[in-house]
Amino acid sequence: MQETRKTRSARAAAPLALALAGLCVASCGGDGKPAPALPAAGATAAPGGSGTAARPAGEPAAVKHRIPSAARVGSEKLIEQRARSALATDNLGQVKSVGAPPKSSTQIYRAVAPATVIIRVPDGLGSGVIIDPAGWVLTNQHVIASGASEDFVVKATVMLGHLSAETGAMERDEKTYDAEVYKADKLRDVALLKIVDPPTGLVAVPLAKHKPVPGDPAIALGHAGAGMLWALKSGEISALGKLSEHLAMLAQFKDDDEGRKAMDAFKKFVDSKNLGVVIQSTCNILPGDSGGPLVNQAGELVGLNAFARQDQKTGGLLNFHVHLSEIEKILQGRPSKPARQLPDPWSEGGGDMGFEDADLDGQVDVLTMEGRRPCPFCPRQSAAVFVDADQSSFAGKEILPALSDVFDRREFEAEMVVLQLEKDVFVWYDTENDGRFDVLLYDQGGEGKPTAGYRIGSDGDLAKSEELAGGQPFRPSLFQDAALGARFARIAHAAFPAHLVEGPAGPSEALPAPLARTGRATVVDLSRDGRPDALEVSAPFSNRVLIDLDQSSIPEQGDGINLATLDPQRMPEVEVSAVSQGTNQWVWYDTDDDGRFDLVLHTPETRLYVASEAWRVDGAGGRQSAPEHVGRKLFRPALLGRADLGGVMSAMVASGGLLAIMAAKDDGIGSFPDVVADQRGGSFELLDVKGFPNTVVAAVGRGSDGYLIDLDQNSLRGRRAGMAHDRADLEPLVAAGKYDAELAYFQRGGMAWVFYDTENKGRYDLVLVAEDPPSGKASRGFRVGSAGGPALPDPALAGSPLVRPSLLKTPPLAARLKRLAPELFSETMIGN
Repeated sequence: MQETRKTRSARAAAPLALALAGLCVASCGGDGKPAPALPAAGATAAPGGSGTAARPAGEPAAVKHRIPSAARVGSEKLIEQRARSALATDNLGQVKSVGAPPKSSTQIYRAVAPATVIIRVPDGLGSGVIIDPAGWVLTNQHVIASGASEDFVVKATVMLGHLSAETGAMERDEKTYDAEVYKADKLRDVALLKIVDPPTGLVAVPLAKHKPVPGDPAIALGHAGAGMLWALKSGEISALGKLSEHLAMLAQFKDDDEGRKAMDAFKKFVDSKNLGVVIQSTCNILPGDSGGPLVNQAGELVGLNAFARQDQKTGGLLNFHVHLSEIEKILQGRPSKPARQLPDPWSEGGGDMGFEDADLDGQVDVLTMEGRRPCPFCPRQSAAVFVDADQSSFAGKEILPALSDVFDRREFEAEMVVLQLEKDVFVWYDTENDGRFDVLLYDQGGEGKPTAGYRIGSDGDLAKSEELAGGQPFRPSLFQDAALGARFARIAHAAFPAHLVEGPAGPSEALPAPLARTGRATVVDLSRDGRPDALEVSAPFSNRVLIDLDQSSIPEQGDGINLATLDPQRMPEVEVSAVSQGTNQWVWYDTDDDGRFDLVLHTPETRLYVASEAWRVDGAGGRQSAPEHVGRKLFRPALLGRADLGGVMSAMVASGGLLAIMAAKDDGIGSFPDVVADQRGGSFELLDVKGFPNTVVAAVGRGSDGYLIDLDQNSLRGRRAGMAHDRADLEPLVAAGKYDAELAYFQRGGMAWVFYDTENKGRYDLVLVAEDPPSGKASRGFRVGSAGGPALPDPALAGSPLVRPSLLKTPPLAARLKRLAPELFSETMIGN
């Protein structure tokens, strides 16, 4: 039911209503089903086959209506800068494997170096350390991030070495081994690999019995790209710090108030994940050393080399290592099979977030997350769209929760999630709407169709499905509930390009909500009188212009209003609302200024500029067709009950605040398209029709065309010879309205109009409108009063041919039209 906006208490209950790029369901009136569980990056099935990702120690237990996330943070793109410089250049053909270590560390070197391995991936090489003779290897997650992947199982090449009896240094073995990633934690930057078919007798480094403390001697080993392989770097533990401090430093927030606030919020988020500490040492590690061991004097593992950075103030090298406590956490419960390294849309979608009402019914059905752009003209590196097709996330909530709260809790009941990372696209579906994602489509390279499809088992593992590959990525047919599929189709067609969505959008009986509940509103002055009179509401998949013609409420609003968190009682009291989505546009009117929208005009093609459908809407939301408004312009000041409000709208058109081609000059002939002025970019040319010289001007515009027919041939009478055929002379004459046509034909966007000057008095007084021009028949007809007078429907004209000579009251002109018509129009269009 539509409620009045003048009555505050009633209006508070009214349904209130995007770009990409930036989140309470059981308590918000949801249906109680758990949110579909996305497999976390590197997650494995929990014991018992629950399919829940293993959660790091200290994190809160999983709750209903939550999509588990991988262990990542929202600013992962900033953190991943280390990965770009952490790998050494793959130059194994040139680097020597010999070199004497410092004598004081010989015993440690001889014990640890054989357990230090080379890890080779397509982008370069890094280091790792064997921690179990069965072939288990620890390294950094960023070392294997670019490893080859087959069905999301990441693989790397491991190269071993042995001590040379001759030199006492390490030499590289010729044989190489494949290894698969069993666990990976991007936030802690640790990965656990297992060598496939490992050799016997592998040397392993034990974990330290005691945690490192500042001042302890330490030795780092690794394979830096500069110098020799198995290089030893000795030093000491210089500091221990919280991981939140470490990551915040990596993110390099600006040193101002805004930057410090962002850093504090970031630290709070990371601390909430109960992450521990990192090590800073004086062991000068280099790219390629990443993932190698940091050991104590007993040769026990106290950390993993992570990365080094140069202090911007002193120029000194700062060396960081993953702390032993973080290593111990990832080693808790070794999986029985390799992990599927899937991305996490919550962490990798991006930090620019927003709610959206894609089907425009006043309820939130989409959550968007967008990554930042590397440059102003660059595409976004990431984006995620969560689609809640059954709108259960915030059902019954007038005020939406803060996006930050939704993000922190990972609470949005989506039945489909799409994640774009660089060029790759992942699409998850909960086809049974039971709270578990059971289908994954993968479009490698973003070609617009899935290169692979997978069924997701209850244990979270993937089974490749050939039938799911190919086709469009957005498929309503995947949902078992046909009604849910139909709703998803409407949302998908609004949110994504049509060629990526399976099947048509399907008819929607619902009208869009006139007021927005999502998006960000900007205060504007459309009439250019110095007083705010409208809100421009921008959302990812739609836009609205809310027009306060009496200027009674917009001045109360601030700028940059977030409608998702706005109290419904503070919504502006507007008289006109223009809603646009794709090529569709609706214009709502409160015609009697009682605080309730009661008339809506709709066009499915924005460039049509007129209504192709119209309805009156009652207080209960029921609607009745209003055909008298079809074929007439979308912005009609005369539709407002008060003349002063109509005057304000007319001023908005005159000032350029509203597009003139969409706005009526009056409610008579000015409410229909102008056969001359509305030929956008039009050209006019006199046609040579045998027997009818100086009679027909053809008009051709952008998306429109037509004829101007001067049956009494008075427009060019007395002008110099040849002038009529000179376009430079003809076009100004026509544009100035001095071409006196007794009949004009105009068509645009699948509709057509025929204008008659039935009394030959120099003005059109009858209009036929055709919604199906090929049929040749008028859908309706209008009689137009004196200049500026209203156009009134004439039911007797409906169904008649569009070109009817008998409508002309001057018999000679009617006779001329009867002879001329077959030269210009099809037989189906011509009547008596």
